[in-house]
Amino acid sequence: MSIPPPPPALLKLTRKAVSLLGNNTNKPIVWQLPQCIINGQYNNLLNCIAIQNNAISVVVWFYLPPNGTGALLSFQQYPYLTGPGGYDSLIYVGTDGYLHAYDSFANGVLGNISAPISPGWHMAVVEEYHISSTNTWCIAFYVDGSFIGRSCQTNAPTQIFENGAFPYGYIGVGYTHGLPGGGSGWSFFNGVFAYIALYSRVLGNSDVMSIYQGNRVTNGLVAEYSGDTYSTSNGVWVDDVGNNNAKPMQYAPEVIDFITTEFTSGINYDLLAQKIAEKISGKPISIANLPINQYGNLNIGVLDSAGYPYIDINAINNSPLKNWFKVLSNASITSNGSSSNYSTGPYKNFLVTVYVGSVSGTSPSLTVYFNAYDSNSGQSIPLASATLTSAGATYMLVQDFPGNYFNISWVVGGTSPSFGSVFISVYESW
Repeated sequence: MSIPPPPPALLKLTRKAVSLLGNNTNKPIVWQLPQCIINGQYNNLLNCIAIQNNAISVVVWFYLPPNGTGALLSFQQYPYLTGPGGYDSLIYVGTDGYLHAYDSFANGVLGNISAPISPGWHMAVVEEYHISSTNTWCIAFYVDGSFIGRSCQTNAPTQIFENGAFPYGYIGVGYTHGLPGGGSGWSFFNGVFAYIALYSRVLGNSDVMSIYQGNRVTNGLVAEYSGDTYSTSNGVWVDDVGNNNAKPMQYAPEVIDFITTEFTSGINYDLLAQKIAEKISGKPISIANLPINQYGNLNIGVLDSAGYPYIDINAINNSPLKNWFKVLSNASITSNGSSSNYSTGPYKNFLVTVYVGSVSGTSPSLTVYFNAYDSNSGQSIPLASATLTSAGATYMLVQDFPGNYFNISWVVGGTSPSFGSVFISVYESW
């Protein structure tokens, strides 16, 4: 599957796309939103904005793949409660083929506004606000700049305005059990996010249309997430607008920087893998110090052994690394060699990234092989290879690996070749 070119308006907002690719239960990808404390209670950023301002507007630019589903933004208690008040998926693509804007309150549903959604790039806007003169709480919904509908209640405050009830908010996952068109549990979005903006006021029709046309609206802007806000120095995706509510996100994606010409024929996963190799393989710690799950490091994980999203960042950092293999780190290569044998995990797809920081010699070349190792015969069978003749990055993709062990070998060519600052990493379940 390829990702088609983003609309010109989206490229006007941000020239970067973020590789937030997954496929529900196999490759979950999700970030926990920052928190604030109100009257001694922890609240996720969505609730923080709503409670402190009596209004919140959420803008999300996203790509929906064919048969795409999952929650885009949500908030809940942890791990979640099955009773009233336990969870809400504010924006989600249901199994019914509709994009839903949803919130509820203690005694029933406040609003389920939905619109049919097709694969492709879209912009969704959900607004929730309190009208004090009538003591009314409302939710409004826009898709691709067009007003879809509004729903209001006078009964009770909506869940997003409840202090302390929902300390955890997420981008990319939500618990949709029992919601219209929802699944039976945690629902991971299997598409791509490119831009998210959170506002402390109601956006008018003109504001929504302006953003849809690619104009950055800053009035009331509390937090903004795009490729430009990713810090390569500390590996954290942060909000672009400074305020007391916003803190660094605990889960960071790898940002892939595209230029317009790269969208000419569409972006495919092969190119994404190349871009990831160029971005991460030169880092001594790569992305191994970010949360790891049982599904593979590249898909920044947040599921614990019970199937719930991680919350405790210390527990995450202290958890054993799974399905990530550091073969070489800041090494110097002048001759042929090989790594030890590694035992594979439960998944059989691999991304191998190779980075070389410096090269010297006459006509130097470094060829790296990904080999299947047969423990019975002691033989290594090359399955893929990649060659570098100058400083830079490259990668290999290996799918449907046939064995239980692999190793990496390399062959140098040329006269007096020397390769410095070599990083080779293997990520399983790409």
